[in-house]
Amino acid sequence: MSIHVAPVLLPLCSALLLSACAATSGSLASNTQAPGALNTSAAEDVDAYLALPDFAEQLGQMTSLETRVLALSADEPLAMGALGSALIERNPSSLTGHHALITFYQHLDAAAAIETHALAFEMHRQTILASGDGSQMQPYRVMSRADAVLTLTQDGQTMVGGIYQSNGSKPLQLQLLYRENATSPVKSRYFDLSALASAVGADATNDSEDPWEILRILADSNDSAARAAIGTYLAGQRRYESAVGWLEMASREPNLLAHTLLARIYWYQSGVIEKEPSDDSAPQPTAQEMVRKAIENHVKAIDLGSTESMYTLGRWLLEDTHTQPSSGNDDPRLSPKNKQEQALALLQQAGGLGHAESYIYLASQYQRGSRLPKSDDLANRYFARAADLRNPKAVISYARYIAGSNQRESQTRLMPLLRELADANNPEAMVVIGNLYAKGVEVRRSARRAVRWYKKAVDQVQASHHGNAAVVNEVAWTLAVSDQKGLHKPNYAQAIMDEMMRSNKQVQTHPEYLDTWAATYAANGNFPKAIELQKRALYFARTQERSDVIDILQTHLESFEDGANITDNIP
Repeated sequence: MSIHVAPVLLPLCSALLLSACAATSGSLASNTQAPGALNTSAAEDVDAYLALPDFAEQLGQMTSLETRVLALSADEPLAMGALGSALIERNPSSLTGHHALITFYQHLDAAAAIETHALAFEMHRQTILASGDGSQMQPYRVMSRADAVLTLTQDGQTMVGGIYQSNGSKPLQLQLLYRENATSPVKSRYFDLSALASAVGADATNDSEDPWEILRILADSNDSAARAAIGTYLAGQRRYESAVGWLEMASREPNLLAHTLLARIYWYQSGVIEKEPSDDSAPQPTAQEMVRKAIENHVKAIDLGSTESMYTLGRWLLEDTHTQPSSGNDDPRLSPKNKQEQALALLQQAGGLGHAESYIYLASQYQRGSRLPKSDDLANRYFARAADLRNPKAVISYARYIAGSNQRESQTRLMPLLRELADANNPEAMVVIGNLYAKGVEVRRSARRAVRWYKKAVDQVQASHHGNAAVVNEVAWTLAVSDQKGLHKPNYAQAIMDEMMRSNKQVQTHPEYLDTWAATYAANGNFPKAIELQKRALYFARTQERSDVIDILQTHLESFEDGANITDNIP
């Protein structure tokens, strides 16, 4: 059938592209003989492409062509002949160009041409895959977003979003979001396009690798990821009106990042409108309209797999007691019939896709019994599910929950998870392990081992540049006021608080830390110093309007004035 290819292809190639079609056919014929030769030629082709004297203009044209290929290849295969030829004329290593020509020749049932371009496509794709591992630290090197998309989607993945970033030595890095199938979690792969930024800088006769010039070129050429990047930057500058414009353009393609950020902006604006109505006589959107737009964008992000939107919308449905959840598009997930049922479905869906925060939230609600019926069994179950995701916050939250009652039993292998965090130098995990030994929960009770873990946590904090004042404060309080034999270590508690309060200016006005510091002096019998520190704690609590702690601080002060230290059955 290959004898029919030329007569059909000629009408599709404009006069401008006739030479490109011929040149492409010739170069492929020579390169398909030896993979090594193709790779050498590919590197030379890329260098020649980047060295074009009008590279910035060429890049804009290439991006526009590639965007059309991604959008039209399934519906307009005949158009792929001209598009693919134009791409390969400029860059013979264009993955997107070969993909377009494969689609075109498949429509013509031209087996030889299909094989030629399929071989070139796969060799260029393997070169990309060999250039990194797709992580943020070792991204794949590509020449376009379209090439990055095609690198992934050949294995059946579905793209659900993307955004450009600047990451240290990589001034232009692309994060692509994808899903294996409609029910799988969203994953990320990273691609390095810094060579384009360098080439655009050289084209502009300067040495800059500033990504903003290239982002402008890409955004003007319908690149959704570039528009999302610009919109995100503008939102960070609180230029919300401009940000919305760019993000709405980005969301014309599936891009959950654009939808999620749009939802956040609209939600924020609804609160501003409600608190500060505009004096402008021109018609202004109402707070309810902004809420509706926020919900609509969260729903679109959810359809693309966004667990963050599932979590946000699920919480809103559970916590909102005033507005109706209808998004105005008759989505049954947002009908006002049963908001609690819908909230649970979204939160459970997010948790099932790996969003530990959703399970933690459900667990805390069942534990408190405020917005959901109090249920220790359900709280335990959801804490365990969150911990099984190996999320550090989830593991520690579950351990604190289990340690809170001798009647609770872990529904997962909690100690191995905690030890895994401790081995990774997580000081809070060390404290929680100490708490479990102190109470004899999940392990045999041992004050000696508890103290050893507490000291290990403090050592880790003190060795850290940033430190963790909350860890030191918790350990000091426990060892100063505990009435448990073997846990009362007032000298050590005072020493670590003295060191922290001396070296960390940020905690010197913190009422809770001052309260602990005073308690350590009282535990060592130095009540004048304890009274002095406790009065300081009360002063800062009152000036900071900390009504939540003033009463307990006052009670402690009265104890110190009576010559009594603080004792408690902790942890």
